[in-house]
Amino acid sequence: MSVVRQSRRLGVIGCIVGLLALLLSSLTYLLPADFFAESARPTIEAGQRRRDHLTFRPKGVEITARPTSEPRNAAEVWNERITTTAVALGLLAIVCAVVSVILREEKLLAGIAAVLGISAIGIQLFWVMVALFLVMAVAGALLS
Repeated sequence: MSVVRQSRRLGVIGCIVGLLALLLSSLTYLLPADFFAESARPTIEAGQRRRDHLTFRPKGVEITARPTSEPRNAAEVWNERITTTAVALGLLAIVCAVVSVILREEKLLAGIAAVLGISAIGIQLFWVMVALFLVMAVAGALLS
């Protein structure tokens, strides 16, 4: 009798990606706020080009400048990038886990990948969840 091994490829890939997502997600809270702030100059993104725009009025054409937003420093830009990358990697780990289950690979590794991806996203939503639970506790206390 021959024993057929189940494939583990997507489960292992999902676990590695989920672990990276969890690491990046925790770095956003563990790193100090001024970790990337060695350059004091503000960073202007590519989408914030300064151009003149045409404003059409009933009496003619008036040229006005677009209101510019305040430029952000490097620490805010890097924090936003790390946060976005952590959530994207968490979603990729969850997708790998789902595809692994669909392809009938080993379910333990798929479950671990899903838990790592969900926890990476959960860390990013931690303060939202804390506020939600506080509102629920206050509403429960007031309505009971």
